[in-house]
Amino acid sequence: MRYSKAIIGVGLWSVVTITNVQAQDGPVSEGTAGQAQAAASYWTPERMANAKPMPTPTVNVTSLSLAFPPASQEGNELAVPGYVPGCRPNASNCSPTARTLSSQDALSSESAAPGDLLQPMHGTKPTNPLSGPYGPFQRWREASPITAYPKSTVGKLFFTLNGQDFTCSASVIGRSTLITAGHCSSDGDQTFADNQLFCPSFNVVADSMRGCWSVVISWVSGPWHFSGDPDYDYACLVTATVGTKIPNKIGNVTGTLGRAWNLASSQAERTFGYPAAAPFTGRTLQTTASTEWYTHDFIAGNQISKIIGSDLTGGSSGGPWILGWTGGLAETVDTDGSNFATDPGTNWVNGVNSHKRCLVRCSPNTNPQTPPTTTSGTFWQEMTSPPFRSSTTDLNESEDVIRLCLAHANNN
Repeated sequence: MRYSKAIIGVGLWSVVTITNVQAQDGPVSEGTAGQAQAAASYWTPERMANAKPMPTPTVNVTSLSLAFPPASQEGNELAVPGYVPGCRPNASNCSPTARTLSSQDALSSESAAPGDLLQPMHGTKPTNPLSGPYGPFQRWREASPITAYPKSTVGKLFFTLNGQDFTCSASVIGRSTLITAGHCSSDGDQTFADNQLFCPSFNVVADSMRGCWSVVISWVSGPWHFSGDPDYDYACLVTATVGTKIPNKIGNVTGTLGRAWNLASSQAERTFGYPAAAPFTGRTLQTTASTEWYTHDFIAGNQISKIIGSDLTGGSSGGPWILGWTGGLAETVDTDGSNFATDPGTNWVNGVNSHKRCLVRCSPNTNPQTPPTTTSGTFWQEMTSPPFRSSTTDLNESEDVIRLCLAHANNN
């Protein structure tokens, strides 16, 4: 498989197009303890206030690609749905062992080839940027206290990339591990970010009473790092074992979200992030509720991205898509015959805020809230995520990347 990208226009990843450059095999990493120490001292309150929201990348699509369904993935192995439960802060009985979802579970489907799991299940892919049809969604500011589990796991990620200071969003999935978008850790052209600092439950009052954790090392999928493939736009980050205010591992303080993979592309998602481009300010945690509505294969073959309705803007990139959101409350057994609601370890990350599509005349300076025309512009009320998968036929799936972070000694 060959991937690549070219960068056009003003600013980072304003518009991405695809050419031909060989991608490397497997995830790639960068980071040292020294870089983590430097990040903790680099981010003064003034630098935090002046950091720009990382623009949500827009990817050029063609009318032809909108007219046909994704390429078949026949011949790939069967994809068995699975998950790891989330854990409350300092939980003593929470096992990180991966588990399999049976056909009785509401979120699962019968084992099927990945291509079948990722075909559109609900809506029709919009070909008109102005009026959709987009997947329906609701959005609101997440209510306080945002320090309560599981909201406590979501935060703001500060970093420097190509000499500019940016913000993204991320969430905690291990004692010292975060999940975010690949473009929040690498420019997709073989350059890593540095000065990475994560602040959970962020607010503008003294960067929240819990402080921040610097990043020791990051792992990014090869197809994203080397060639900007949107279908692989995820990264994991390993944090220091102490924060700027609390001398403890971040997962012990915030708790951890679970993960799910190989699920049918038809889930009801709660998504989170700190959008900072208009009309948002980056000062509040925003959440949306939507159902995965259609799919799009940005680069033919292998993974296929999924798309929900969402109007979140720059700065929200890397925020988690969460299945089985409990809001910290006890669950009530469903009446549909499934055992999903009786499982105590929900709040599973199943995606991250990633890209938006664009159909010709994709100006890098266009306000994302400005409606496009019927024939050009950004599909403004949608958000894509690469699928979360695990198999033996692809070395760059989400679980391949995350596994490398979780193996770091800081998670022990």
